[in-house]
Amino acid sequence: MKLIVTAPLARYCGAMIVMMIVVTGAVRAEPVFSFDATPGKLPKTVVPISYSIELRPDAESLALPGVEVIDIEVREPTARLTLNAVNTTFASVTADDGAERADVALDAAAETATFTFAQPLAAGAHRLRIEFTARINKFDRGLFFVDYPTDSGVKRLLTSKLEPADARRIFPCWDEPAFKASFALTVTVPRHFLAVGNMPVVREEPLEPNLKKVAFAPTPKMSTYLFVLTVGELERITAEAEGVTIGVVATTGKAAQGQFALDSAAKLLAWFNDYFGVKYPLPKLDLIAVPGGFGGAMENWGGITFFESRLLFDPATNPDSARRGIFRHHRA
Repeated sequence: MKLIVTAPLARYCGAMIVMMIVVTGAVRAEPVFSFDATPGKLPKTVVPISYSIELRPDAESLALPGVEVIDIEVREPTARLTLNAVNTTFASVTADDGAERADVALDAAAETATFTFAQPLAAGAHRLRIEFTARINKFDRGLFFVDYPTDSGVKRLLTSKLEPADARRIFPCWDEPAFKASFALTVTVPRHFLAVGNMPVVREEPLEPNLKKVAFAPTPKMSTYLFVLTVGELERITAEAEGVTIGVVATTGKAAQGQFALDSAAKLLAWFNDYFGVKYPLPKLDLIAVPGGFGGAMENWGGITFFESRLLFDPATNPDSARRGIFRHHRA
């Protein structure tokens, strides 16, 4: 049997190989990761530990208002905090339950925002609270919209693509891979929308009028570019493999076309777990079909996004050879 591997799964496997090499010490020339020695443009005097992010995307106005609370470690006293932000306006930035308020200076060329406090923040743990408004884009960077035709008219879906450095277009953050942190996302969307993130939904709360607030479980520590959010008129089919819920998410009426991809992903996940002896670390893995406006695939942790022709297979209209094509277009 010939095994053909998708690029996102191949990257996942590559990460497993690196982990195993570090643990076993098989390659003596490969240095252990060092945060301080890793190159970057942002100062390392302040390190994010966890983000709690609330977003309220407006698919019509394309505004993306949000509030985030970031637990940080200040490694040495400083009155200036610099992080990344693009096309973002700030309503307020405070530290430590509002005890300290910051002035905000933006550098569009550097894609940064600098918060300056009247007094230096002491070394140790602090908490930032940021009220901001970002933008939903017409192009496939950050959070962007896709319009697609249906029998009942044109529908709009919102989804994200953040590699290599576009999380800063959704929320202010330390948007360099070395700055790993956990992310707890809450999003307010229309009640008939399905929202998909990196982790499973832990709570849904109805709001007026015709809205709901969806809260996701916090992620393990990860780089910002692996953050994912997709919302729209979607449906999801699932399977269980190795204690992981695998899902295929597609626009309404198309999820059944993801059965081939779902069955294949379940088999591949079990095969890779056995081959590497390291289990996939998250409780769920969604494969998300994005209609138009998005090429290839992006290996967001727990929610891989695909151009839908690279994921969906309709046995009534597609030749059997298309099954192989779905995989071939994604292999490394």
